[in-house]
Amino acid sequence: MPDLPLPERLLLLGADFTRHRDVLTRINSAHTAYATGAAAEHIPVTQALARGALDARDAIGTAPGLHHSPDVERAIVRMTQLATLAVVAADHLIDAVDLLSHTVSRHPGQGPATAPPAAQTAQAARHSRLAEQLTSLGAEDCLAAAGLLARELRQQHPGAFRPPPALSPTQQAALEAVAAGRVTLDQHGVLVERGTGRMAITTIRSLESRGLVHREPCALWMHDERPHLTPEGCQALAATLATLGRPRSAPPAAIPPTAKAAVTRSATR
Repeated sequence: MPDLPLPERLLLLGADFTRHRDVLTRINSAHTAYATGAAAEHIPVTQALARGALDARDAIGTAPGLHHSPDVERAIVRMTQLATLAVVAADHLIDAVDLLSHTVSRHPGQGPATAPPAAQTAQAARHSRLAEQLTSLGAEDCLAAAGLLARELRQQHPGAFRPPPALSPTQQAALEAVAAGRVTLDQHGVLVERGTGRMAITTIRSLESRGLVHREPCALWMHDERPHLTPEGCQALAATLATLGRPRSAPPAAIPPTAKAAVTRSATR
């Protein structure tokens, strides 16, 4: 991944955040016994995502020949924020597992261990839900940052950028929706998140036939598969994003110093 162009690298990182969100959603809808073990196994994944966002931030900040324009700085801030959110999410998962692992009877001679009390279970569930919410927009953030960088790279180094592939507006919108983690599939067709708009299965198949997306099993209940961008799809989307106008969304807010300190500490864990 480090050898990929920065926009494509961010799009692949976004796919990892989508997979992470799917697993946490499944964990949070499961019974306590399954959730405890699954959450414990998922902590290293969350921590790896934090490191991935930090590595991406550092790669943007030290990219040779990349002038730090306002849009490049916005991309750096987005990645810093995303890393911070992943660090806090991992801490919430650690707290959830710790609460569920502590049973009422833990000392010798007190009889068999019992399940955690209801209040403790509810508190653990709250921590796990917060972990899901904190990182739920990770793919969206990566897509936004990839767009900022793609447009800036094209402006600063126009000769180094490949022309975008010929995509219909429907295919372009579908690629962006897939990159943002808004699309899943079941036996009846395409499922899209609210506000995304309708999408036909023929659109997904047309992108598959061009090698731009592929399907993976989806961890969500009642969803069979989730399409993800292939490396060629990341390249195609990055080239297309480079030609689009600047988005009208507001830049991310500045990160408080305490949050910056937390994410810096996480890099050494």
